[in-house]
Amino acid sequence: MTERLLTGAAMLGEGPDPNWVDNFSSFILSQDYDQAREVLRAAISRGVSSQLAEQYAKVLEDFLQKRDEVEHPVILAQHDQCIVRQTVNGQGRGLFVPSYQTWGVQLWKQRPLAFMQSGISRRSVQVCCACLLPIGSLASQLRHVGLDPPAGAEEILLTNGDQVGEEGPKEGFTPGQVFPCAEGCSEVFCTEACRAWALAESSHAILCRSRMEPSSSSALQSLEQLADEADQEHLLLLAHAVAQMILARKAGASEEQVKHRFAYQFASAPWKTLAENETDAQAREEWFAQAWELLKSIFAFEDLAVEFLDPELLSGLLGTFELVNMCVSIPHPLNLHGPRLRLLGEELAAALVKLQEPLQDSDSEPGEEDADDAEGEVINGAEALESACTGQLFENVMGTALCEALAFINHSCLPNCRVEFASGSQFEANGPGLWLYCVSRRPLVPGDEVLMAYVPSVVGKPLEVRQQKMKKFGFECNCRSCETDKVLEMEVEPPT
Repeated sequence: MTERLLTGAAMLGEGPDPNWVDNFSSFILSQDYDQAREVLRAAISRGVSSQLAEQYAKVLEDFLQKRDEVEHPVILAQHDQCIVRQTVNGQGRGLFVPSYQTWGVQLWKQRPLAFMQSGISRRSVQVCCACLLPIGSLASQLRHVGLDPPAGAEEILLTNGDQVGEEGPKEGFTPGQVFPCAEGCSEVFCTEACRAWALAESSHAILCRSRMEPSSSSALQSLEQLADEADQEHLLLLAHAVAQMILARKAGASEEQVKHRFAYQFASAPWKTLAENETDAQAREEWFAQAWELLKSIFAFEDLAVEFLDPELLSGLLGTFELVNMCVSIPHPLNLHGPRLRLLGEELAAALVKLQEPLQDSDSEPGEEDADDAEGEVINGAEALESACTGQLFENVMGTALCEALAFINHSCLPNCRVEFASGSQFEANGPGLWLYCVSRRPLVPGDEVLMAYVPSVVGKPLEVRQQKMKKFGFECNCRSCETDKVLEMEVEPPT
């Protein structure tokens, strides 16, 4: 210590070592943070400007903080290769990798805690209740939407969605096959495995109409109608979430464990407080009151349900759905048949486009609607048939899902991961039902936060467009890409 003080005193009056920045950086990179601190201390003692000293002190501080985060993080949860902990940028909690992950590696995979097909999607495509995979044949799908199938439609069978040439479907899946619910309700499944799993472990185990008392079934139907009329699908998702919580309790988890897993661990706020204006807040209050009464009727014969029907808990769940839920989007396998769909003809193809218009509207942002797509416009049959033959006619299956790992992924306009869906019959799935999994888009080093684009279409767009898209999520994006663009926009051209 004495030697260091004497050395520091001898340097007073001398200018900073011209190599001090290189030495500082070298020690930082070698993780010798004590020596980096001494180099900075020496530079300060030799008269380096306070502004420069503060900048490099902040660099050292950040490295020390990141070292502590990597070596001694406060782990709130772990999901496969990722951990949940507090972020350092004031964004609350985030998902991080504690170890190096190369490009294209799977970071996590899990089933959603609760999910459902959207009402508008349900009216447009018949899917497996357990994994949301469209099933049957072209003929059965046309009948589902009230259209008469043409000759040959029975021979066009829906696959599990894998491209031609990929590894075949899992054992138990046969293209075109439909398994009705064993209890006799109207739900259908893609495999026996999905059916068995749904009747034992998914919300369908409790919400199967054939298992429910008539009054409970009627209340569920009323809740579906309310969700449709109010255009608030999360009201119906509440029923699926409560059903899953009841199943978790029956499986042996305690009440507190279930509430933590399904509600308390996530970002949340009373649903009413997330309204855009007072009118919307009042409407939400009325819708919630109706939904709460219906939920009590739906689960009137489930003794464990009372633990999860507290209005404060349910309102918070709705807030969680709005803040962290993932929009499910699964490609329609009929689009893989391309030219074979020419048998539809122009009139039938145009009718399908018309039937699916609500799905297109639900996927667009305010102000993005094409002026040419005005209501009442005659759909061009030739164009519709051409879209069928080029694999673009059938809209994706749409839904909503609450997923544990996904709920902690923050947004970036420069994402380092992507999130995919897998149905039970696909090899990416670890069993029956719907699965979500996350794949790295570039190498990640220890301590890197896993980031996704909440709206994938923003990637590569101008700053103004990106910021506008993020408004619906209730925050101004401050990711590295946006912060860099803000600085560039603020720069003033030097006088000439």
